[in-house]
Amino acid sequence: MKRFTTRIHIHLQVYFALILIFYLPAITLAVEPIGTIGQQLPEKHAFLSDDKILRVVQTHIEIVDANTGEVVDQFAELQSNSYIAISPSVEHLAILSTLPDSDEDSVQIWDINAKELISEWQYVSDAQRNAAFNPTSPMLVIAAKEGFHLWNWQTGEFIGRMIGERRSTEHCYVQERGKICGGASKEIFIFSPDGRYLIVASRRPDIEVWNVETRELEGHFEGVGGNWVEGVAISPDGRYLASFDREPGVAYVWDFESRQLLWQAQQGVGSVIDVSFSPDSQRLYVTTRTGATRRFGFTPWEGWDDTVRVWDVASREQIDMFDTEFKRVSTSLLSPNEKRILLSYLDGVVLWDIEHQRIQQIWVDFVPRWSIEGISLSPDGKSVVLVSEHFIKIWDVASQQLKQLVSAEGFSYDGLAISADSQHFAVGKYHVVELRDIHTGKIELQFPRSISDIERINYGQSGRWFAVSDRWDELAILDTDNPDQPQVLHTETKLPDDLRFGQFGFSEDDLYFAASGVTGKNNNNTYWILLWKRDGDTFKYQYGWQSPGFGSQPAFTTAADGSPVLAAPGYEIIFWKLLPNGPKPHSILNAGGPIQFSPDGRYLFANREGYLQIWDWQTNKPIRHEAFPVYAGLSRDGSVLISYRMYGQYDIWDTESLTSHLPYPVDPKDKQIVTLGEIKRNQLLQNFPNPFNPETWIPFRLADDSRVTVNIYTPSGKLIRSLSLGKMTAGDYSSQSHAAHWDGRNDNGESVSSGVYLYTIHAGGLTATRKMLIRK
Repeated sequence: MKRFTTRIHIHLQVYFALILIFYLPAITLAVEPIGTIGQQLPEKHAFLSDDKILRVVQTHIEIVDANTGEVVDQFAELQSNSYIAISPSVEHLAILSTLPDSDEDSVQIWDINAKELISEWQYVSDAQRNAAFNPTSPMLVIAAKEGFHLWNWQTGEFIGRMIGERRSTEHCYVQERGKICGGASKEIFIFSPDGRYLIVASRRPDIEVWNVETRELEGHFEGVGGNWVEGVAISPDGRYLASFDREPGVAYVWDFESRQLLWQAQQGVGSVIDVSFSPDSQRLYVTTRTGATRRFGFTPWEGWDDTVRVWDVASREQIDMFDTEFKRVSTSLLSPNEKRILLSYLDGVVLWDIEHQRIQQIWVDFVPRWSIEGISLSPDGKSVVLVSEHFIKIWDVASQQLKQLVSAEGFSYDGLAISADSQHFAVGKYHVVELRDIHTGKIELQFPRSISDIERINYGQSGRWFAVSDRWDELAILDTDNPDQPQVLHTETKLPDDLRFGQFGFSEDDLYFAASGVTGKNNNNTYWILLWKRDGDTFKYQYGWQSPGFGSQPAFTTAADGSPVLAAPGYEIIFWKLLPNGPKPHSILNAGGPIQFSPDGRYLFANREGYLQIWDWQTNKPIRHEAFPVYAGLSRDGSVLISYRMYGQYDIWDTESLTSHLPYPVDPKDKQIVTLGEIKRNQLLQNFPNPFNPETWIPFRLADDSRVTVNIYTPSGKLIRSLSLGKMTAGDYSSQSHAAHWDGRNDNGESVSSGVYLYTIHAGGLTATRKMLIRK
């Protein structure tokens, strides 16, 4: 598949930027995030009770109210490499982490109800981080290179080892098409309900049974079909064991005592990813994920099998099944009373009401790891849009709230571009392009099929034209005034037939259109840049030339002599003067995309080793300014910047005064130039300290004299305290001596309980909300 800058390369740039320290001297401008888009990606869940859910995210552990969907508490600090094991009773958890500059791992044991660390120790790590709690004794088992290590988790004392003559691991697993080879699979192990046996599934075509008392490998559940065993579950009464292979979507039920296979059943056309027994051991819940889909003509994809099937263990009959509109399920978790099941998908987490066959809660306010085009900031800096394969997500920057979730309804999305006026965006849905309202997500115009299997979209500056490409080397320009007459560009060039298009973009006035391309294959590729010029309503091919091409969207400006200039960002940014008879190299800049020119064309905003860097591009000089790490995008007027924060979140920065500090004036195109230190917009900042007990300060900034009120709410929206600050003059109220103060009490003077609270400011035209945490 064609991509000059692959998704893997983009993600490597992000992670590289996180560990790189690139020195850029800062000016006196004080800049800090004004908000965050998205919540952290959930990593693991457990039911504390029927109404409370424990949720593990990358940096900490949260307690969530299942009825309201709100985070009510949080505790512990996690590293990026931490592994979490939760006890069967969900009363304790273990955090396994690698110590920096050491060959040792640390183990922390937490009391979940008290949210207290109760023991901690270190051990020499020689294997993957993986652990399980014994349900009947204070024993924690940790996987080792040979066998398993046993620890007393209350005292941190080493108990002993379980080592046996294990069968060899396999690097391949078997399916109907033959052997498939893959990477390592983490061992999965659980204790029997009486704590006497450790059941281990690993990269072997069988299931191991270890005797905890003798610490010996006692026997096996012999595998079916010779496949890797991917998961196991044991019934609460200890009578049955359920397992599933990596392929081909079959679940197995065994008699635990005799280790004999009782029955097996095909689970649709998907792959089994989870099994669990009901609390009374009479039903088996089997969750499958879609393995492959198909479609006929221009119909939606068929073959989705993100489904939960319920089986009667004794009769071996399927008695129920259910699914949701979400796709790519990864885990499932049954509640203690069997009334709910928690399903984790690519785009969201769903709490499903089994009894009433409906969604009870959904959590979707996070960025999937593998979104199609990442996140895009609207030119006016007011909206953030994300397109994954199955959903569109639209956030409002001011409130940082997810406003719209739009399903692909059985199709698949691809490509994203936001209009210059920030009112619309274009998205591909298989064979059509849809123009949607950025505020409502609703379709306003749908273009008929022009090219198949759309991959990339780019809006023009006038809002009339935009370009689309597909995976089959087609490139077309669509006209909103003539939606039935697409202009396919590939046939107009004189380049070889094997030309494959990459990135592309329009000039400021839509007069020019440029695209990168590649011909050849293997290691004999030739890279091109191609140029079209608009003549009336038609884009006519001008010329093409060999060049490294560009890996992200190009940008246009004008040279001092009036010649149009194309900036082509790849591993470097190459500037080309576009003369009537061909291009002329202008200069090269050691930077990359995303890029955009300042409104007057003098400065270039670019990516330098993951940081935003402003350049006087004609002199090749970097401008000294505040460093913004993991730079991901900038609004057209330079007022708002987004940067990648990891864990499914993006920071929003107020950078509107950046251009006021440049050595030369910038024509802001009807935007007022600010002076150093001037506050251009009302802002609500993060409270400090946070978490806090019992008091905190709420900072803010005012661009104009405003009447200010700060309200404190519970996560469910109940008002508990109103702080009326009266009319305040414009200025910075971010210091402790000037910020709003809250003593942690409600309007009746009573101290509020621990948990998450919301605070909202009303100041002039600003209404903004943030979260804070009281921890007692």
